[in-house]
Amino acid sequence: MMGEEVAIVAIVFGSILTIVFLGIVGSIINNIVKRKSKGNLSENKEFLAALREFKEKTESRLSNLEEIVTDESHSKMHQKKSSLKKEQNRSIDIELNDDSGKEKSSNSGNLRNMLNQ
Repeated sequence: MMGEEVAIVAIVFGSILTIVFLGIVGSIINNIVKRKSKGNLSENKEFLAALREFKEKTESRLSNLEEIVTDESHSKMHQKKSSLKKEQNRSIDIELNDDSGKEKSSNSGNLRNMLNQ
């Protein structure tokens, strides 16, 4: 019985030690790869220049698109407001013309006064 218990404990602790060892080795390899990749990026001047140029072009395109969108939205808002006013005036004229042929009662007169105010 003592031999079996010792074997189980040895397997458990051996597994834990193996996992810790692999984690440490993996982090060391990861740090080495990161150091090499950072050095290569800063040495590549052509890549950095192309990246800056791309960024500047993209920002200028975005600013142009924003200007276009804001100009169009303002003009559309003004067009909608003017068309709504015209439609409201037309509907009021049509309602007043329709009421002229009907008999006038005291209720319809009060309604018309409330609409005009």
